[in-house]
Amino acid sequence: MDEILILHNTFGSPDDLLYQSRAAVMDQVVMVEQSCKKLGINYTVLPVENLMHLISLLNRRKEKIIFNLVEEFLESLEQASFVPVICQAYGKSCTGNSTPTSILAQNKCQAKAVLSACGLPCPIGAVFPKGTGFNPDLLKKGKYIIKPAMCDGSEGITTDSVVQLPTQNDKAATLVEQLQNRFGQSVIVELFIGARELNVSLFERNGKIEVLPMAEIDFSAFSKDQTRIVDYSAKWEKDSFAYNNTPPRPPKNLSRDLRKQIEQIASAVWQALNCRDYTRVDFRLDEDNKPYILEVNPNPDISADAGFAAALKTAGIPYEQFILTLLDNANYRLIKNCENVIARTP
Repeated sequence: MDEILILHNTFGSPDDLLYQSRAAVMDQVVMVEQSCKKLGINYTVLPVENLMHLISLLNRRKEKIIFNLVEEFLESLEQASFVPVICQAYGKSCTGNSTPTSILAQNKCQAKAVLSACGLPCPIGAVFPKGTGFNPDLLKKGKYIIKPAMCDGSEGITTDSVVQLPTQNDKAATLVEQLQNRFGQSVIVELFIGARELNVSLFERNGKIEVLPMAEIDFSAFSKDQTRIVDYSAKWEKDSFAYNNTPPRPPKNLSRDLRKQIEQIASAVWQALNCRDYTRVDFRLDEDNKPYILEVNPNPDISADAGFAAALKTAGIPYEQFILTLLDNANYRLIKNCENVIARTP
């Protein structure tokens, strides 16, 4: 490949409450740039404001391979999922998951409905669309976490997001309404699986899916009274207690059978959502060590200090080799798309 185009989203004003999570995409851009330099691949980096801006860029750019780091648009969270199919429509190919997979995984309600239908373990809960109030009658007694249905990067999640029902029904109702209004989307109230949190990174290479070494979030610095979750502060607020005390570690005291079970579930998630290139599946274990799918992350964070990069390092895969593989995958899809077009031409 002669030259690639690295595209990323814009991230608005530093005054925006979600600026930190949006601007963090530049850490990923830096890593891809550094890898391209090591690999001797020429590249150009450009920001994308929205779909119309994307179309104008694709119209005038000659690059056929796009490294897609467009995570969301300021005016529309959902529209970023259409970047891959628009690139394809303009005769180009991009890295990462496809438009259908991205749309499905982004909506956690729909994704978990599909996964549950495939017999994969997901926490029980209820969905409250914008404009509908919280209905405690839909939920059994227990501890629940309340979160937006379509946000990434723990946006909208704080230590106050975990509630005990029915004793905190009023608090739950307030949180649901606040999140609906703030993000303009449905809100999930989901059974809180409280024991341990793990994540499994998956990587497509040479047409095969590799399950990378799993990691566990280390909550050992948390007191008994602190909620053990990776909330917004844990991911983005570098001066916070949570950010500095939730490192990913190789899991301890995890039996071989349980490890194998989690890896098999992660692979089944990949197949169920028709993933490609790279994906991360987050899990929570309950007190009986039963795994539940917490979230599926197509095109997860690949910055230097993120879990995916750590998994690559543990697996002994050089980071630039990972980047080259993604570009090779995109190039292969470009060739296949061209062959299909030629085959359909009268």
